[in-house]
Amino acid sequence: MTSPTPDLETRLYGMMQHVMAASANRAELSVPSDRGVVTKQDALDAVLQLAAAIDEPAQNGTVPAEIAKWQGSLLMVVREYIEPLPPGMGADPNGGESDHFTKDLEQLVRGLREGGDRTGVRG
Repeated sequence: MTSPTPDLETRLYGMMQHVMAASANRAELSVPSDRGVVTKQDALDAVLQLAAAIDEPAQNGTVPAEIAKWQGSLLMVVREYIEPLPPGMGADPNGGESDHFTKDLEQLVRGLREGGDRTGVRG
């Protein structure tokens, strides 16, 4: 008797777990050539849907705000790589206004890199 074939989401979730396990074990993943399947727009759409999946439970209180903010911050790193985000305008000490988001991204990415250097765990 054969077992049922897992559905699409189960297979893709399994790939996510495989990538995480390989990273945790510091194993090299084989990287094939570009499959030519996912477009930039597909990636942007996936980021937006994931953002909604993070925001909804945060808004209704089923996920702590600190966790949702961390998840959203990481997602914005991915989004920035796919397509630069709009400027995050903020007040400067001199009364002017400039893009403070770049500094936020720099700080977050620096922390990710330092954490990866410290643990050896990389995606």
